[in-house]
Amino acid sequence: MSLLYVDSLKKTFADRTLFSDVSFEIRPGERVGLIGVNGSGKTTLMRILTGKEPYDGGSFGMRQGTKLSYVEQIPKLDEKTDLYTFTLEAFRPLLDLEAEEERILEKLERGEGDRDRLIKRQAIVVDTLSHEGGTTFRALTRSALLGLGFSEADLSRPVTQFSGGQIGKAMLARAILSKADLLLLDEPTNNLDVTAIRWLTEYLRQFKGAVLVVSHDRAFLDDTVTRMLELQHGRIRGTDGNYSRYMELKLDERELAQKIYLRKQKEIKRIQGIIDQQKRWNQEHNYVTIASKQKQIDRIKEDMVEPERDEKSIVFRFPTPAPTGNEVIGLYDLGMRFGEHRLFSHLNGMIRAGQCVCLIGANGCGKTTLLRILTGSERQTEGTYKIGAGVRIGYFAQNTYELNEANTVIEELDAAFPLIERNTLRGYLGMFLFKYDDIDKRIGTLSGGEKTRIRLLKLVLSGANVLLLDEPTNHLDIASAEMLESALEKFTGTVLIVTHDRYLVRRLADRVILMTEDGLVEQRDEEEDLFERIVERRPEKETVENPAERDNLYFRRREAKQLRAKAKQEIHRIERLIEENETAKRQAERELSDAQAGNDYRRMQQLYETVSSLEAEETTLYDRLEQAENVLSGLETEEEV
Repeated sequence: MSLLYVDSLKKTFADRTLFSDVSFEIRPGERVGLIGVNGSGKTTLMRILTGKEPYDGGSFGMRQGTKLSYVEQIPKLDEKTDLYTFTLEAFRPLLDLEAEEERILEKLERGEGDRDRLIKRQAIVVDTLSHEGGTTFRALTRSALLGLGFSEADLSRPVTQFSGGQIGKAMLARAILSKADLLLLDEPTNNLDVTAIRWLTEYLRQFKGAVLVVSHDRAFLDDTVTRMLELQHGRIRGTDGNYSRYMELKLDERELAQKIYLRKQKEIKRIQGIIDQQKRWNQEHNYVTIASKQKQIDRIKEDMVEPERDEKSIVFRFPTPAPTGNEVIGLYDLGMRFGEHRLFSHLNGMIRAGQCVCLIGANGCGKTTLLRILTGSERQTEGTYKIGAGVRIGYFAQNTYELNEANTVIEELDAAFPLIERNTLRGYLGMFLFKYDDIDKRIGTLSGGEKTRIRLLKLVLSGANVLLLDEPTNHLDIASAEMLESALEKFTGTVLIVTHDRYLVRRLADRVILMTEDGLVEQRDEEEDLFERIVERRPEKETVENPAERDNLYFRRREAKQLRAKAKQEIHRIERLIEENETAKRQAERELSDAQAGNDYRRMQQLYETVSSLEAEETTLYDRLEQAENVLSGLETEEEV
């Protein structure tokens, strides 16, 4: 028997259907992953299942007695609520019973109401509290938070003072303490450090209940889920297995569907040729054949289904940035305290022009605070920092609080870039998948992914030559995250990224730096894994480094990067020449065929020589392409060594 069933669910907004005919079930103990591009309706579907959002058709339900817990992607936080009180909400039914018991006692003391009825109700409340853990739930909450790495002093701090990753851990703790039979998790790894992701992965593997998790974290999905669902083109599809298995089956299925579709198109073309031939003969019996063949085409078309294409993802690149001085950001014994709490100290280092630096570290070590100091939003309590000449910083914050939720999408951009014409802004919004009426939506109604796309667009339009990015792939779907990585790869300015995304680090980083409370530790070679140091909490190595050695390493890496870029450009140039050569050869062969048909022997001789020359050139170009690919392969091998 299913724990949750969804049958033909439909959701519309105005004249747009978000999804329709969505049907699936989740059985006890299943761990189900849900993917789809931003705006496809994943979060909306989760909110419908929790009763937070209405729907327009179909039905859903849970097995009687099923307890559900939902971890939202972007929670609404109260500045007055401390961490302990926030997490204690996991036991809201018990808190309500305690409040009721207190009200009963007050009424009995004042002599109000029916005394006998109050005493009977008091007995039921006290018995329920005792049976459901009313004497232990506070201790369990405290223990869970301390076990997740929070200190005793943290419990009384306002929850809004914590980092995004720490808030994420508190939300997960609240969901787990609720003893739910079904967990709905919306992007649970956003902002979590490596330690917390590993902890969550192990917890879900051992969890006895069922899980429905929306995530763009491919490694996390591979490690945790047993079944995959994808929301695409307003419908849902899925298969058993993890993310990699699902994508493998999807590609195989698409390839087969494409082959069948092309074969049917080819058959229609063949039959149409027969029809055209019969029409040219223009005899009475020919029209009988034509009618028969047309019926064949109609039958084939009835069964033809064009293979689904991937839904669109954002397509963009950063404009060429203005140059800066070589020394972009310098840290000199930088430190930060909040009262008696030391966040970090003794940060020393230099980021130079053109570098992509990935900054990693445990949640709460101060990575976001460091970025805010560099943007001038916070003021350090120790040491100094220096921003280099010509630097124009673009900051991508971890949260979306800097957006005005009362604005429409177009109003938000108008306010930020008043000198850019509205039609131009509309064009940019189209590149970021905001079409037609989307630009008139209120910011407050958008999904986390849609808000992230707006903030990315604002970053692109800012003209910054130094990008400070705080967990930039959070809230992005997989395709959009890959597009962002591609755009950053081509960006010629300087980038400092706070991230826990190993894939992004492997693809982009010139330098990887681990941030600790006592300083910065730089990764020295490919064999070293600073991510593992976060998990294992090994003693940090000596952070003092030889500046000359560091600079030489930087220039060697930059030179190698430039050589690889030149090799890739040469390959692209040769490939373009091969395409041009093939086009010219096909044209010459067509003209040769025409000359043969017209018995133009002089023209035939000229065209034979042209085709022969183009074939010889083709051989030469392919030899050059092989040489260029060997050069690139050698450079990449040297980098690995």
